[in-house]
Amino acid sequence: MSRAVMSLRRASPAAGGKPFRGRRASRPHTHEDTVRSAAAWVVERTLASLAPSSVYLESALQQCEPRDHGLLRELALGTLRWLRRLDHVIACASHRPFDDIEPRLHAPLRVAAYQLLFLDRVPAHAVVNEAVEQARGVTHRGGVSFTNAVLRRIARQPRLRDWPVTSDDKITRLAIETSHPDFLVRRWLERFGRARTRALLEANNQPKALHLLTFRDRGGSAPLAEALIDRGLTVEPSDLAPLGLVVRRGNPLRSPAYRRGDFYLQDEASQAAALIPPPQPGERVLDAAAAPGGKSFALLAVEPSLEPFLADVSPSRIGTLRANLKRLGRRLPLVVADAGQPAFRGRFDRVVLDLPCTGTGTLRKHPELKWRISESEIGRLARQSLRLLEGVAPLVRPGGLLVAITCSLEREENEDVVARFRRRHPELVPLELAGRLSYPHERWIVGPGLWQVLPAGDHDGFTVHVLEHRR
Repeated sequence: MSRAVMSLRRASPAAGGKPFRGRRASRPHTHEDTVRSAAAWVVERTLASLAPSSVYLESALQQCEPRDHGLLRELALGTLRWLRRLDHVIACASHRPFDDIEPRLHAPLRVAAYQLLFLDRVPAHAVVNEAVEQARGVTHRGGVSFTNAVLRRIARQPRLRDWPVTSDDKITRLAIETSHPDFLVRRWLERFGRARTRALLEANNQPKALHLLTFRDRGGSAPLAEALIDRGLTVEPSDLAPLGLVVRRGNPLRSPAYRRGDFYLQDEASQAAALIPPPQPGERVLDAAAAPGGKSFALLAVEPSLEPFLADVSPSRIGTLRANLKRLGRRLPLVVADAGQPAFRGRFDRVVLDLPCTGTGTLRKHPELKWRISESEIGRLARQSLRLLEGVAPLVRPGGLLVAITCSLEREENEDVVARFRRRHPELVPLELAGRLSYPHERWIVGPGLWQVLPAGDHDGFTVHVLEHRR
């Protein structure tokens, strides 16, 4: 996960608006009405702040019945994923630029348009009526009539193909169609080509499944899958992570297995990235930017004999890491330390460093990042990464490995950073990965010491550089 995303988690709903409490409607309302109002609140607050959507989503979930949690997540995150395409449809239906629409109507219109275009669980008239009721609470009579007219037009043509994108600019057209910023689409077309970029854009707009990391010293994935299936969940083995499970239906966080610490929530590609290359028994490992713990947990899951040391610069994130360790029943050395100025004695067989990045490999999980990322941010975070690499370089023993991981797909945050770093540290050489990785991980070797998986299927995207300290 990007350090940029994680740093934003210090924000709270109090910084960006009051927690959702529902509202008094002028007509009897159903629980679906409350869910739509909550989703509009999550979307509005997320776009008006720098906090991740999860901050507001968790607050709203606490105010809704458990049976409605799935719909609330779908409405809020789906609207954020498809935001630009929804704005295009609303603009077409209203015959005016979206930015000319009264801002207080943006969230109700967006959520209702998403439900009309992408979901069919609730009748269209109910979706329109609820959005009109929301509008009645925030605007004048003309705004209410406007909301009603726009959504009724969309309800009469509830397919994306009914609202084609007609921009003459091919990049802009593709960006609007797939709901991404122009500059990201342009970058990816130049780097990955049209077919891979199209697949990447489509993957970013798919719902995110829950992925579980299981532990070999607790029996691995098979017993946990059996226990969850017995409780009515639908799970299947990960295609990407050796100890991973993908949850297709049900909530594993309510299970006794979660309370026992039998698994950790972690994207399957994140699990795989931590294993490039696979750890050896007894390795002494420093996880220099460890919180919330996923990289160390993934390494320990496959090789329990490791000797890990965990550090992170943020006391609040250290608190999250401690809570994860407690639930998992793991006792590991843990300190507050800046990877750019680490205070460790001795050297390590493997130093793992999660570099700051924009998180462009995790837009499915964090769709709000699409509307916050800028090219200037990419450059700023790349400079931070170089400082951290310089800090941990002396801690790699001769023959040991420095493993730099990002959830970014951008060259400036990956290859360019490592190239600049290596000019100052010629003793750290890209490790030849061919022959060291098993299937399917070997498929994503893209160069000497370089491994990258793009978002696809059920997983996010990650980039890994592996450097060996040559004597």
